[in-house]
Amino acid sequence: MPQVPVVELSECNLCEGCVAACPEVFQRNEAGYMEVVELDSYAKECVQEAIRCCPEQCIHWEEAP
Repeated sequence: MPQVPVVELSECNLCEGCVAACPEVFQRNEAGYMEVVELDSYAKECVQEAIRCCPEQCIHWEEAP
């Protein structure tokens, strides 16, 4: 089953490390929060780098709905 990256906004400090590591997947939305871009599939290595870079450890994988 495909997986999608998720950012736990309650733990995110908005450092944008995920954007620096993987800009094709993560972005800051108009409300100022980090979000995952809706894609058909996600580059696993890119997302894993964002997970490694996150100081709050608030990014993880979930099963796609």
